[in-house]
Amino acid sequence: MDARVIMDMQKKRFMMHKVIYMVFCFHRIAIQFVGQKDKFRDTVVLLTVIILCFGMDLFFNRCDFFESLKVLRHVRYTQCMLTSIMFVFFGIDSNSELMLLCLVMMFFLEFFLSLGIQDRERVWLFVLYIDLPIALMVLVRTIMHLNNAGIFLLFEVTVFLFVLSSVVLANANYMLDLYYRILKQEYDMGGLELKNQKVIDMQERMKDTNMLLNEQKNHLQYANRQIREANEEMVAQAEILHFISMSFEVPKISKQITDAIMRVKKLGFCAVYIRKNVYLNKHADYAVRTDITHLQEKLKDHMEPVYQNMMEQDVKEQVYYEDIREQFPFLKDVNIHSVYARLLECDGEIYGLFMLGDEREHLFDEKMSFYDAILAQYDIAISNARIYNEMQQMARKDGLTGINNRVYFNQLFKETVEQIKKTGGSMSVALFDIDKFKSVNDTYGHLAGDEVIKRIASVTERIIEQYDGFVCRYGGEEFVAVLPDRKLEEAQPVIEELFADLCAQVVQYNEWEIHMSVSVGLTAYPEICEDTDLLLKRADWCMYYAKEHGRHQINVDDGSIQRE
Repeated sequence: MDARVIMDMQKKRFMMHKVIYMVFCFHRIAIQFVGQKDKFRDTVVLLTVIILCFGMDLFFNRCDFFESLKVLRHVRYTQCMLTSIMFVFFGIDSNSELMLLCLVMMFFLEFFLSLGIQDRERVWLFVLYIDLPIALMVLVRTIMHLNNAGIFLLFEVTVFLFVLSSVVLANANYMLDLYYRILKQEYDMGGLELKNQKVIDMQERMKDTNMLLNEQKNHLQYANRQIREANEEMVAQAEILHFISMSFEVPKISKQITDAIMRVKKLGFCAVYIRKNVYLNKHADYAVRTDITHLQEKLKDHMEPVYQNMMEQDVKEQVYYEDIREQFPFLKDVNIHSVYARLLECDGEIYGLFMLGDEREHLFDEKMSFYDAILAQYDIAISNARIYNEMQQMARKDGLTGINNRVYFNQLFKETVEQIKKTGGSMSVALFDIDKFKSVNDTYGHLAGDEVIKRIASVTERIIEQYDGFVCRYGGEEFVAVLPDRKLEEAQPVIEELFADLCAQVVQYNEWEIHMSVSVGLTAYPEICEDTDLLLKRADWCMYYAKEHGRHQINVDDGSIQRE
């Protein structure tokens, strides 16, 4: 039994002891005064023993000696021996024998309660530890008083001790059996708890293993995504590099690049702006790829101002997150939370703007190497296109005027005719000659004549290209202008504007002012000439007709002019 339980029980029994002591005292005093005044000595001795036992209980309880099982055990043993001595040697009368036997039995049992016995051998040992002294006392008393009373006392005490010891042994055996059953149950419960704990531990290990597997799975999925993205990026870069190596057309390259970026990165938009005169392009180029409604036109309208603003602020690269609406008002109604803007530069020259945008936040904090590689290839494409176009310019352009030469004109004219026939459209052709150009050379010199030719070419190119046409230097002082998709009645005002502007030109050469005049022949397909092979010939006939009939005029073909 647990020591704390035993001590708590003894403290509670202390109150019962006091009640028993008081009852026994009153009982003995009542006996003394009722009829046995000659037994005063026995009363004093008995009361002394009771008071002594009570004093021992009170003293040890007040001093907390009962907190020690050892002290408690010795106190109960001493009380048991003391009452046994009183019972055996002092010959207390029969009126108090039962009272003494009750005290002996009470102390006897409480002695065993204080032992905390956990095996049967110790139970026998402590039974003998109590019984032998009492038995010896009775034997000594019997030997001292060899009479019938002593023999009967020996017999009675022997029976009493036997019965009391048997009860104690039986209770001790019961308590031990109960204790062992409890131990076994605790052991079984302990085994079950151990098994449960093992199961719990296994579950925890399985949980940890599952968590580790999930982490590894997530890492594997992330790695697979990274590998897949890397493969897609490599494929896209290879496609772009292959396309760049096969083409010098920057608009097509720009479209290829924006399409590849959108396919791989799935952004909100991707846009490229190239300013004019980068690779001899006469107009700015735009390549915008987005699935957001109305955003494409907004980007085309605002990329040049963004480019100019970054140039002015000397900002070559910038990522925008928080202040997108303030920086780009045209995005205020669009679900865009990340914008990346970068000026494009090749050979130390800034030539355009590259912009990305998406609804995902903080998208451009890292992993920009893909875009860097793409733009590096794009720079190469721009450089190649510039070199190619410069070489083409040298091959296609007239050395003096810078406009198309006759060889390249023939190619353009053929391609235009094929397109017109394919679409069922129309076209107008004007051929003109500088009036009295030989006299200009003879009067002012060939250098002055060159200046006149260059002025005529420059004005003609400027006006005709405004109407989506093209021009060339057809001969020494002859020029031809082609206006695709324009009927005769649409082309005539354009040629009249050109004629007026040319005739208003004055070339300053040294101290001379050289005034200019031209004669123009104008024809059209198919309303005047149904044979495209005769277009240039008929325009030439009309021009010569104008020269032969006074020069300084436009002769519009009506289909009646013939010339051998």
